[in-house]
Amino acid sequence: MFRAIAALALASASAQSAATLTSAGPWWERVTVLVADNGQAQSCRYESSLQPNGSKDCSVTGSQASTATSAGTKDEFTRITFERRFSPGAKPDMTQLQPGEVLLGGRVMALAIDARGAVKNCEVVATSGSVAPQYGCADLSGERFEASVGGPRAGATPREGYMSVIVYGHSEHVV
Repeated sequence: MFRAIAALALASASAQSAATLTSAGPWWERVTVLVADNGQAQSCRYESSLQPNGSKDCSVTGSQASTATSAGTKDEFTRITFERRFSPGAKPDMTQLQPGEVLLGGRVMALAIDARGAVKNCEVVATSGSVAPQYGCADLSGERFEASVGGPRAGATPREGYMSVIVYGHSEHVV
């Protein structure tokens, strides 16, 4: 039901975050789409902890959004959020959501990042929910993280971290 919106939100997030990513600390980025009961996208917002300038508008065309209809009644809107979270160190809990939000699907991937900032190894270590995010290890192999301090050295130990990709929703009635 929300699979198409999640895929479109991912495409929007990838387009917004063309910068080099950090692996030194945790970060997140999310795209939230407000969808009417007829499946039409009403608005789209991109936010990132890596950009202190706040959120930006993004776009999802109406014809693409109409493939994901909500089960709501007339005058009901549903927020659908696609989020990527990077965590160095321990495996994160992908179910950490705000009250009223429902996890639709998620995936946690363990990463090894080489000294040049390339993802050298990626393994899915957890999945959840009925909506499988379209973003996975193949997509992560195209991402660039910052290079290690001191530059690439032969035999340098890869940095490790986890990428959580989650899709969650929240219904709201218009008053």
